[in-house]
Amino acid sequence: MNEFWLYLNQGIHHILDLQGLDHLCFIVSFCLLYSLKDWKHIVGLVTAFTLGHCITLIISGFNIVSIKSSFVEILIPITIFSSCLNNYWCLIKKKQSNPSTLVTYGILLTFGLIHGLGFSNFLKMMMFENDSITRPLLAFNIGIEIAQLIIVFTFLIFMLFIQKIKVNSSYLRLIINSIIVLVILNFLIN
Repeated sequence: MNEFWLYLNQGIHHILDLQGLDHLCFIVSFCLLYSLKDWKHIVGLVTAFTLGHCITLIISGFNIVSIKSSFVEILIPITIFSSCLNNYWCLIKKKQSNPSTLVTYGILLTFGLIHGLGFSNFLKMMMFENDSITRPLLAFNIGIEIAQLIIVFTFLIFMLFIQKIKVNSSYLRLIINSIIVLVILNFLIN
């Protein structure tokens, strides 16, 4: 059971670690268009994202698929940048990002597949040659889901507070989105 807690803890820390700023940026980027009243929808989106990276963790963990980490490290910022472009579109047009619930879930699932490839490289570095992958995968994914939900609810509560003190949340959302774009462009350039 200690191994389970070790990998669960690693999943949480992998997302909440400031060196993994891209994870934080991505989670916040797809929450920007929502409020606390949309929490059930956002939990569904987070779960779709987790399901996506769980799938790629499994197929990568069992060596069914292997993609160079340098390629994945380019794809991840591109997914975040795409999310931010969608945010600009929706925030400037003052509309919610709901082309279709199914489409939104599909996009998050696809982005999860891409991000999972990055997680798999991290997880493989942690494991020993003879380790079984099943329990670590489960624990690591649960840890990731917990950490993502912590980020989501912290951000949504922060935005609720901003609205309560009468700060224009639309401008703040644009500013936060722009900060994420700058961080991601820095990832892509470096």
